Amino acid sequence: MSRKHIRFDVLKLVVEHQNQVFATKDVSEDERMKRAHPEFVNHTHYHAFVGGALSDHHIALGIAEFRKSASRRSRWQKNGLAKPVTAPAAKTSSTAAAASQVDVLELGPQCSKDSPFAARMRLHQSWYRAKVLRVPYGAGPKPTSTSLYGNMLTPADGKAGRNFLTPEIAQVASDRVAQGEGAVEPFRLFHNMLSSQPMCFNLFGPLVNDRALACRLLSAILPEGVAEVKRVVLEWAPQPAKDYLGDRTAFDAFIEYSATDGRLCALGIETKLTEQFSAHEYDGNRYRRWMGVSDAPWRPEAADKVHAIAHNQLWRDHLLAVALRRQRYSPYPTTRLMLVRHPEDHDCAHVLAGYCKLLREGDDSLIDMPLDRLVDAWTATITAGPHRRWIQEFRVRYLELERSLMLRASE
Repeated sequence: MSRKHIRFDVLKLVVEHQNQVFATKDVSEDERMKRAHPEFVNHTHYHAFVGGALSDHHIALGIAEFRKSASRRSRWQKNGLAKPVTAPAAKTSSTAAAASQVDVLELGPQCSKDSPFAARMRLHQSWYRAKVLRVPYGAGPKPTSTSLYGNMLTPADGKAGRNFLTPEIAQVASDRVAQGEGAVEPFRLFHNMLSSQPMCFNLFGPLVNDRALACRLLSAILPEGVAEVKRVVLEWAPQPAKDYLGDRTAFDAFIEYSATDGRLCALGIETKLTEQFSAHEYDGNRYRRWMGVSDAPWRPEAADKVHAIAHNQLWRDHLLAVALRRQRYSPYPTTRLMLVRHPEDHDCAHVLAGYCKLLREGDDSLIDMPLDRLVDAWTATITAGPHRRWIQEFRVRYLELERSLMLRASE
């Protein structure tokens, strides 16, 4: 714990409601400050943390320290609250320029270790939280974390389902967590706006309980005709695992459907936002046994390259799709893996391009689906109603990055 963990948004609100002259303890003892920092209140240095935060942000708060006080700590005087700190507008449309004028400090802390794309997306999610959801930022990325980030939701807002675009999607997420199996991480799902897991729910969640919608949207992105969608499941792996890869590899989403020619087909989906592919190298007989099937998608000469760390996770996802088709009692004559990736994630595109060189010419068991292409196809299919609002809001949150054009919060 330190003064850096004092929330600026709450600090600013409390200072605005103080008299022209006030003391540090007038702020630290305010009930709004206490409610926002329950883990700090009983700390022996709590008042010092608040005083330090006031000192750190005195310019943005429009205050000046003019005297020390033994009982109430520093005395402060307002000199006219400073105007919000804004970044210069980009050369774009007047609407986008207006949207880009965001108070930098409202965005919350960013992360200096981010890659350029992760930093850009973290900033956009921070903007969406501050300007669209209009809620404060929280701590993360783990339940026990105390570090504050602009892309994290508070416990209350996470519980309220604000990481999801509609109440229906939030209910799908709650129902999936209640099942208690698979790779669902509740804290990441409900609180981390930068994670690909809530993005997956925001994208495929509406399809879970609406097979007619699922059929329309799947038909818009698959090469064959789709007659009926049988089920849509999020965070799913076939069981028992030993009959497949024997590990915890799972699809972020799974769709079972009938093609117009009567075939029962399966589509496993891997979604990527900013997370890199797993940096662990897994190999062995439980994976290699699926490399030798007659219709394996890999080139024979790729056998010593498929397991490389760069694309090991993608290879295992692909293997799971193959195993789903070639397992002894499989009902699926056709299975595919679809990689849904952000069009501006050039690292992911590079990994995919390298992996595709290992596949047989003409193989169609791996589908590259940039997020903008998918959303464009679905937008053309959905013309009105609540589904239209959902897909438009998805576009704002994940694709229309120009809406948050501004400097990093740390600049």
